[in-house]
Amino acid sequence: MRIIGRTRAFIAVVACAALLTACGSGPSQMSSAAIVGDRSVELGAVQHEIQWLLDNVPEAKQAQDQRKLDAESRKIVQGRVIHELVSVAAQREGLRTDERQVAELIDGSGGLEQAAKAVQVEPGRVRDVASDQVLLQDLGRRYLDRLSVALVGTVITEEQPGNTAKDQALELGRKIAAEPARAAEIVQQSGQRLVDEKERLSLGAEAQNGSEIASSAVFGAKEGTVLVIQPSQQQAGWLVALVKDRSTEQVPGGDPGFGQQADPRLLYTIGVRMLQPIADELGVRVNPRYGVWDATAMSLAANENEITGFQLMPRTVQP
Repeated sequence: MRIIGRTRAFIAVVACAALLTACGSGPSQMSSAAIVGDRSVELGAVQHEIQWLLDNVPEAKQAQDQRKLDAESRKIVQGRVIHELVSVAAQREGLRTDERQVAELIDGSGGLEQAAKAVQVEPGRVRDVASDQVLLQDLGRRYLDRLSVALVGTVITEEQPGNTAKDQALELGRKIAAEPARAAEIVQQSGQRLVDEKERLSLGAEAQNGSEIASSAVFGAKEGTVLVIQPSQQQAGWLVALVKDRSTEQVPGGDPGFGQQADPRLLYTIGVRMLQPIADELGVRVNPRYGVWDATAMSLAANENEITGFQLMPRTVQP
């Protein structure tokens, strides 16, 4: 497997990640920047890292001067949340870090100090970030020719006076979540074109075709979820879909060699998406000073109004 090319690629892949209440005896939200299941992202560690960046990385100081440090802080917390999710995924999937690849990534970026400044993390976290990159590529490759989903829904593109495509999509999504057994009928009654569950989507095929949907919540959401998302940044439209089935069996007719040749950045983004079921299962809670968790984007958003999509759980499958 080829390693992503040196400094530029290391930075590019890490940048892709920026594009997924305390109670009882668990970790305290007061002392945590985020909580993943029962794992705490310590507030003090995040604050220390922010200060290191301000002292050592000109871009961070510039962001502070421009009053944009909040966005940089969210990236730090997001990276640490992803690290916790990767740790769980690696344990469950039996993945092991290839230390040779990690060393090549760091050495190719000029060593720990230079890599830290390039990817904007403190030096003590560089090995974790490089290891996460390698593991996420392996995770993406593992599911590339195995994962497929069946959806029932539609894509809404037309705006109406006083009723945006997003508003229409949310309204339709809520109706489907209320009566998931009537999903197809509800879509047809809305006058929208039906995306039928017979049109099964394969992760490998979508990735090979360059479709943005390959790294979207379509392949990360569990069965029974109603998604209301914008799967493409290039094309307008809101997808409203009930995930009828999510299978990790081998997909017939797939290209088993594609995973070995695929762009490592693609494998990385798919790997991040494969963390979504774990994030949904364990729960991710973010200290309000850093924003909120955006489950459909696998990232942090400044507030609820900036969340990029929605996952609605039908009444029949809610706990």
